Amino acid sequence: MKKIILAILLALSSTAFATSADSVRGSFGFVSLNDSHSKMIDVLGDPKSSYKHVIHDRKGWPHAATTYLYHLDNVKYEITIVDGKIYSINWER
Repeated sequence: MKKIILAILLALSSTAFATSADSVRGSFGFVSLNDSHSKMIDVLGDPKSSYKHVIHDRKGWPHAATTYLYHLDNVKYEITIVDGKIYSINWER
């Protein structure tokens, strides 16, 4: 029984993980960390969806953020914008 539960947990954990990236290639070029929001839209087009949230910096100060979701070449990208610039890029297969 323990082996079955362990096998199920390993299978679930291996299929759903996200990793970070420094850049994303779109149809018209690349976008990288610290590029502007407008460049992201120019290169990647309109996102599939987005949501607004708050992130905290290392000192604990809150910052308004928006995360945009893209599906490019069967890869799901989450690009977070803070203060008009790309703050993080995460992807998941």
